[in-house]
Amino acid sequence: MGRQLVIAVICIVLVAGVGGQAPASPPTTTPAPPTTSTPPPVSAPPPVTASPPPVTTSPPPATPPPVSSPPPASPPPPVASPPPATPPPVASPPPATPPPVATPPPAPLASPPAQVPAPAPTKKPDSPSPSPSSSPPSPSADAPGPSTDALSPGPTDSNDQICHVLALKLVNG
Repeated sequence: MGRQLVIAVICIVLVAGVGGQAPASPPTTTPAPPTTSTPPPVSAPPPVTASPPPVTTSPPPATPPPVSSPPPASPPPPVASPPPATPPPVASPPPATPPPVATPPPAPLASPPAQVPAPAPTKKPDSPSPSPSSSPPSPSADAPGPSTDALSPGPTDSNDQICHVLALKLVNG
C-alpha cells in the first residue's frame, strides 16, 4: 500500500512537471527584426560672443525691513494621556511539590503458613470424541485448491505500469 502511494505521488509530480513546461505550439507572432537608425547629423555649436554682460549693482537697503514679532506662545491644550498600560496579573503556578506519599498500612503480624500437603492431582475421565457425522467432510486429496485468481491483486491500469517505469528510471538515473 505504501509503495503504491509513493508511486502515485511520483506520477502526479511528473505529470505536473510536464504540464508546467512551455506549450507545444510555436508562438503565433514573430518578433520584429531590430531596426538600425542613423544618428542625426551633428550641427556646429553657435559662435560665442566675446562681450561680457553688463554688470548691475544694487545698493544695499538703507533700513532693514521691520521684523514681525511672533505671537505670544500659548501652551498647547492639555491632551488626556491614556493611563500607563499595566500587564495583567499573572497567575503564578502552584509550587512544584511532590504529592504526599501514601504510607502503606502496617503489615499484620503473620504466622508462618501451616504445613498442609498439596492435594494430589485427580485424573479426569476421558470424554468421548465427537462423532464424525457432526463435522463437515474433509476434502479428498484430489480436490483442487484455491484458484490463482483469488490470490492475485486487483485490476491494474496502464498508467500504473508507465508510472512504475518512470519511477524506476528516475531512481536509477
